[in-house]
Amino acid sequence: MSSTLSPDHVIADLKTRWGNAVITDPAELEYFGTDVYSQGEPLLAVLRPTDADQLAAAVAQLTAAGITLIARGGGMSYTGGYLATRQPTVLIDTGGLDKVVEINVRDAYVVVEAGVTWEDLQQALQAKGVRTPYFGPMSGSHATVGGALSQGSVFHGSARYGSSADSVLGLEVVTANGDILRTGSAASGNATPFFRWHGPDLTGVFLGDCGLLGIKVRASLRLLPRHSHIDYLSWQFERADQLMDAMGALARAGLASEIAAFDPSLSQIRMRRASLSSDVKSLGNVIKKGGLMQGLKLVTKGRDFLDPELFTLHITLEADSEGEINARVAAARKAVAAFGTEVENSVPKVMAANPFAAKNAMLGSAGERWAPIHGIVPHSRSTELFNALQDLFASEKAVMDEHGLFIGTLMTTVGAQATLIEPCIYWPDSHNAFHVRTVDPDHRARIGCPGENLPARAATDALKRKIADTMRAHGAASFQIGKFYTYREGRDPAALAMLDAIKQQVDPKGLMNPGVLGR
Repeated sequence: MSSTLSPDHVIADLKTRWGNAVITDPAELEYFGTDVYSQGEPLLAVLRPTDADQLAAAVAQLTAAGITLIARGGGMSYTGGYLATRQPTVLIDTGGLDKVVEINVRDAYVVVEAGVTWEDLQQALQAKGVRTPYFGPMSGSHATVGGALSQGSVFHGSARYGSSADSVLGLEVVTANGDILRTGSAASGNATPFFRWHGPDLTGVFLGDCGLLGIKVRASLRLLPRHSHIDYLSWQFERADQLMDAMGALARAGLASEIAAFDPSLSQIRMRRASLSSDVKSLGNVIKKGGLMQGLKLVTKGRDFLDPELFTLHITLEADSEGEINARVAAARKAVAAFGTEVENSVPKVMAANPFAAKNAMLGSAGERWAPIHGIVPHSRSTELFNALQDLFASEKAVMDEHGLFIGTLMTTVGAQATLIEPCIYWPDSHNAFHVRTVDPDHRARIGCPGENLPARAATDALKRKIADTMRAHGAASFQIGKFYTYREGRDPAALAMLDAIKQQVDPKGLMNPGVLGR
C-alpha cells in the first residue's frame, strides 16, 4: 500500500513521535553517509530505533512512501555496503538496538540485538565463562553483530571455528513491509532459538546479504566454554609458498584459533605505524592478561627480532588443559617446521591482549588513507593467487610510484578449507567524515592529514578494481560484497533466479539497499 505523504512529511511525522532518534542535522547525515573508503548520495534522514517493533512500524511507513532504506551497524565497511545510491534514502542506525537479551549457558546460546558490538558482547559473556566460537573482527570495538552477519566477517576464532555466519543459530529480520521474520528453531512458534536446522536453512539466506533482504534486529549465536589454556607461536619465512603451505597445514589440522600472516611490505608498514604510546598500551594489556614477566619480556624483545624482509606468521592456540595445549603447540611446531623458522611470539601476544584495537589502523603512519581488498581461495590456489597479485603490482609500479601508493598484504585462514589474502592499499589523501569521527583525535594529530589528492584517489579506485578482477579470475570468494565486489557475473542462473524470487517476496518495490550484490 502506498502513502499519500511526501518523504519530507513522513520524516516530520516520525520526528514528532521519535524525537531526537530521527536525525536530520547535515553534519550528522554526512558522517552516517560515509564509510571508511567513500561517500554515498546525500541521506534524507537517519533513524536510531531502540526496539524491533518500533523499527518495523517505521519501515512500513517509510516504504509505503517509496523511501529507500539502508541499515548500518558500526560503520566499519569499506565496500559501500551502507552508502546510498539514490534519493530519497533513510539510513537505519542499528546502534540503539544494543541489548544482550539472553545468555543461556545451559542450552549454549546467546540472543543479542543487532547493534551490540563484538567487544561489548564478549565482555558480557566473559562473566559467565563462555564465548561465541567466532568472536569478532579486529574492529570489534565498533563493528556490530548485525553488521558482521550482513557483510560477512572473520578473524577472532575464525581459523578454528569459521566465519561470523558459522556461529549463527537464528535471526529476526524486519522485511520491507514491516513484518518481523524469524528463522531457525524459534520460527516454530513454541521453541527457543537454540537450533538452526528445522527444514530449509532460511537463516543462511539472510547471512551475507548486505541488507538486501531486510534489516537484522536480533541474532541467536552458539556458545562454548572459554578455553582455559592459551599459547602463541610465530615464524618467519623466506618465500610466499612456504608461508602458504604452513598456513594450509595448520588450518587442515584445526590447530590454531587465530592465524595472522604479513608479507614483508605489511610488516614494514606495521613497524612504521607502531608508536611508543601504542607499545605502552600494549604492554599494559599484556601485563593484565599474562603477568608482569610477560610484559617485561615484551619490552626486552619488542619487534626487533623480526626481519622486515621476510614473511611472518603468528597464531593463537587454545585448549582446555595443560596437556592439550602442549600437544597443540607441539603439533603446530611439527606442521610448520619444514617451511619456516620459529621466532619470539610477542606479536600474537600483543594482538590477543588488544583484540579490538584496529580503529586507528585505518590510516597509515603519515596519515595515508587505507583500502583493503580481499579474496578467499582454497589452500591449493593461495600461492598462485599471491604470485598473480605480485605480477599485477609490478605492472602497476609506475602508476603507484607516481601517486605515492604502496601495498602490504595480510593473510589468514577461515576454517579448514580456505585462505584469505588481503592486499591493503595506502595512498596520500585527505581524511573523510568517518575518519574524523572514528580515529582517536590524538592519533590523527600525531600522524597528520595529507591534503586532498584526487589523482591518487582515482589511481586507487582503478587499482582496487584490477585487484578484485585478478582475484575473481582465480576463483576467489569475498566477504563484504557490498557495492564493490562482483556477485551476479558468471553466477549460476538458477541460483540467481532463486535469490531474485526471494527478493521479490520480501521487498517487491526494491527499496532495501539497492545496489548491493549487483542489484
